[in-house]
Amino acid sequence: MISGVNNLRIIRISDNTIKIALTQNDLTMLDIDFSKCDRNSPEAKRLVDILISLLKRSGFYDIGNKIYVEIFEEFTGGCIVYITKKESCKKTDINNSEFLFEIMFQTDSVKELINLSSRLKNSMGIIIKSSILYYSDNIYRLIISFSKTHIKQAARALKKVKCRSSNDRLIIEQTKEHYDLLINSNALNKISELYG
Repeated sequence: MISGVNNLRIIRISDNTIKIALTQNDLTMLDIDFSKCDRNSPEAKRLVDILISLLKRSGFYDIGNKIYVEIFEEFTGGCIVYITKKESCKKTDINNSEFLFEIMFQTDSVKELINLSSRLKNSMGIIIKSSILYYSDNIYRLIISFSKTHIKQAARALKKVKCRSSNDRLIIEQTKEHYDLLINSNALNKISELYG
């Protein structure tokens, strides 16, 4: 909580992402009209500037100047703000086999999920470190991770995979936070065993 704003809730959901929940009263106290917070609008920029200033004063903000911000309206009249550090790929990271790269696949079809799992298992099985399955509102999201040392091999294999995918850090973190966890480890093998 930050003094002056009663119900401002700050949660660090990853090393690179901070989530801030504001109530309608918080927005009123900050003199922010959420209806004017469209993409790149002056009101949205003012809200972000205020939040970053509050976070810096409270010691929460340590994610640098290059950031990605998403703002979602809450049905209660407040909003949720995600502030994510834009990552830069360093050579030391690419050469570090412990540095993991995550990619997410999304589908609303069980059949496509089964086919996707089989294809990924067959083409990338040996390099995949983990695979986890999430679900919400008839949407399946499968997150796989592999070490950066295998990124070229993974890129070749993924060219053949026809399914909506994303390596966006924020989307992956939001999936982990808001989607229901169905299979928490070795999802590719489990899906293949159940339906193969």
